[in-house]
Amino acid sequence: MMKRVLLLGVLPVGLVMGYLFYLGCLLGYFVCKYCGGVEAGVQGRVRSIVIPLSSYEIHLHHWFLSTIAATVSAVQGFFLIAPGLFYGVLGGLILQGILCYGDWHRIVRRRCLNPVFEQAESTVADIASGCDEMIALLSAPADPGIHPAVQLADAP
Repeated sequence: MMKRVLLLGVLPVGLVMGYLFYLGCLLGYFVCKYCGGVEAGVQGRVRSIVIPLSSYEIHLHHWFLSTIAATVSAVQGFFLIAPGLFYGVLGGLILQGILCYGDWHRIVRRRCLNPVFEQAESTVADIASGCDEMIALLSAPADPGIHPAVQLADAP
């Protein structure tokens, strides 16, 4: 629902600011799409800004920083290039961050104090999936013409 409201909010702003706003939105969106991670939690070409605070961490999402920059710039009347294009690029950054990532709303989260535990959890999950594959292989119906010991020896 929030994403639809955001998209609908772009239409009137573009009507007021002109076609450069829409071009800026496209430019900002695709630059972010190129530089950002493929999905939430995956490191992209540009590193995320994460500030550690004791047992928490603050993730300064690019959409959040762009919102602050757009608000401060609008209040101060500041822009680097044509206003429509400038605010459009910032709007594209905001749109990409909110529309493409499922964790866009998570700014403060509990931090794992020992990254070895995170790695161990993923290793355990990999081992468990391998065990499931082996159990499925062993419980598969046997070919009546081949001795069971030969079937296990030929298993991948």
